[in-house]
Amino acid sequence: MIIVAVWLVALIGSAALILLTGSVEWQRNQLQQLADQSALDAALKIGVGCNLGSATSVIQEADLFLGTQRVRSGALTSPPAGSCSAGYTATDKFTSNTITETVNYPYRGHQQQVEVILTLALPISFGNYLGISSTNVTRRAVAQQLNGSTAAITATTLSCTGGQVNVGGSVLASSAISLSGSCVLFAHQRYDAASGTYSDLGNASVYTNGQAWVGGGGSCTPVASNAICADGYELSGHTAMTCGAIGTSAFISVANRAINPNPCAGGTGAQPVGPLSSTLPPEPNADPNITATLPGGVACNAGTTYPNITVNGVTVGRANALAPTQPGDGYVHFKKGCYGYLDVGNLGTTPAAISRVQIGPESAPQQHFLTATLPVASTAGTLLVATTRSEPTPNRFTAPAGWIAATFVNEATAGRSEIWYYPNNPGGIAGVTFTINPANIFASAQMSEWRNVAAAPLDQTGSFTASANQLTATISTAGATAVANELVITADTFAPQAAQTIAPALGWNNTVNDPANDFSSEWRTDLPAAVASETIGSVPATTWALTIATFLPAAGGTAPTGAVLDPGFYYFNGNGFAGGGGGICLNGNTLLGRDVTLELVGQAGFSSGSCAAGGGASCGGAKCQFGSTPCSISACPPNTAADSAGGGFTWFAAPCNQVPAGDAACTSPSWCPLYDRACWNLLVWTPAGSTGQIAIKGASAKHWLFGSIYWAGTCTDTVNGTSTIDGTLTCGSLSISAAAGAGTAVGTDYGVNTAIVEAALIE
Repeated sequence: MIIVAVWLVALIGSAALILLTGSVEWQRNQLQQLADQSALDAALKIGVGCNLGSATSVIQEADLFLGTQRVRSGALTSPPAGSCSAGYTATDKFTSNTITETVNYPYRGHQQQVEVILTLALPISFGNYLGISSTNVTRRAVAQQLNGSTAAITATTLSCTGGQVNVGGSVLASSAISLSGSCVLFAHQRYDAASGTYSDLGNASVYTNGQAWVGGGGSCTPVASNAICADGYELSGHTAMTCGAIGTSAFISVANRAINPNPCAGGTGAQPVGPLSSTLPPEPNADPNITATLPGGVACNAGTTYPNITVNGVTVGRANALAPTQPGDGYVHFKKGCYGYLDVGNLGTTPAAISRVQIGPESAPQQHFLTATLPVASTAGTLLVATTRSEPTPNRFTAPAGWIAATFVNEATAGRSEIWYYPNNPGGIAGVTFTINPANIFASAQMSEWRNVAAAPLDQTGSFTASANQLTATISTAGATAVANELVITADTFAPQAAQTIAPALGWNNTVNDPANDFSSEWRTDLPAAVASETIGSVPATTWALTIATFLPAAGGTAPTGAVLDPGFYYFNGNGFAGGGGGICLNGNTLLGRDVTLELVGQAGFSSGSCAAGGGASCGGAKCQFGSTPCSISACPPNTAADSAGGGFTWFAAPCNQVPAGDAACTSPSWCPLYDRACWNLLVWTPAGSTGQIAIKGASAKHWLFGSIYWAGTCTDTVNGTSTIDGTLTCGSLSISAAAGAGTAVGTDYGVNTAIVEAALIE
């Protein structure tokens, strides 16, 4: 019996130990899952930069997630202790204080990583016999935000052909990187000095075996000969790994080395470079949220040849889109839609077009003396136009010297309507005061300024009255206009009606639409040479007094400064361009854009040269640029952003909500649904198999591109001055070079499309 009793104790003890071991292992698995999920959830809260506020937000997110899985029994440390460079730390308790949570952010100085540590106090039911009552189970997870998994440059083949090409972030290539022309390809860490943290460690990785990391005795700075350099590590090979030499070409940054694990360190196993992913972001043209914004709400077709689009009588491309406009900022504005090609260079051959300089506000109703104003004083040589209306009177307005009456009419119930103009004004005019009699009637006026107008501008006029109430009225010129694209302006007055609305005709732009004061005025500059007319509508019906005047464009003048892609989605299939090619080409001109996503298919290219296949010859124009110098690179003021009258466009920019300080690249709200993976931070997309080329080349070519580019075929990028791609660049074959003094060619914390990566567990 004694022996049996001893054996029973031994058996029961063994069973208890087995059960405890199983319980501990099960609890470990549960705890690891909780740590993983909390860290991944918190990683998605990480943004650009680090400060106490952003760190608190990340840490709270991990804590809130754990609170959805376990019952909170403590309180999160608030504010968290620490700093960005050393890391902030906060703790909390869950499930009757049996789980202790510790969250560390940033993790080891890496701005994109967060660590969650969970410790479970597990009771031991027979612990009294062992002298202990519990054991601790600890599990941890480190998760990385989406941007942290995105290389600045990704290419199947990568050639550096001259100069120092600076990359803000990591470089990933499939085939061995080739160097020529005393080229240094330098993968720089992205270090935020203000917080002492890193968002990218600047590593260089090559999938193929045997990459020569330092070629021909090259040095990193200044350029002596060919070399590949990295602030972080350099690693090549998927079956036989080789690394760059520490301090010579790899780990140029000593501080980086302290937090960036060396894949070739002694005592570590081989860490092969993985193959490049062939995954692409979702196709924009297949996203119903995007195609709903296109003309007719229908997706574009790769096989369609679209009708010609013209600017001032000159063909500049083919498209199914609204007609381009010239709103007065010196640029031709193109509209979202389906395109075959767009040759911006042809704009330089178009006749000078009349364009709006500025439009002043409608004056408040005044008696006897009526003053209309401009936002700023006029420029010498431009045309000033004033539209006026008053209560019924047989007496015409009188004006100061220099002003000429174009046309006028009075109707006994609707009132008096007149159009005045000042040709070739001397400049410095900020307002004009008219006089109307009798002195007790009310009148209103509005003033505008126009460039590229003939010195003797008046061409056609007309007037119309309706003494009986009617829903519509048509005002026409007495004869046909002499040429196309004259400035046509109307002035409308009407009898007051209750709850009245006034609707201009389709294609006309309002300068005034004020039913409360019985006044409206419209303009346009895109009519053919013919009788000009407009049909205006009123609800309810009213009487009318209408005038119209047209003004001739100057014989010469300044051609458009360039072109702008207005916000939206643009699709290019290359069709309709003689000799192949197509797509977008600058051909010596400038193209700006903000809040745009482009899809190019087939043979369509993206070129600073011509629309010929491959991009044609190097750009030789004086302008020749995509985007304009960003204000984060060249302070504005004192520098002036391009297209200042049209919104201050800098960059050629994708939909986004965050840009470097001082820039105006983002539009709020954007046409692109917030964080839609098919357009958010996505600037250019091509499907696999596309044969078009990115060809930004030539000493004059410049580009300030904001957003990520995914290009299936060949890319040539000549980096001149401060030109940059503020995002990521993925190409099938990339040839890149930099002029002396060039800044960052590719890479940033901003403009990164993360559609092909997810938050990842690092440890």
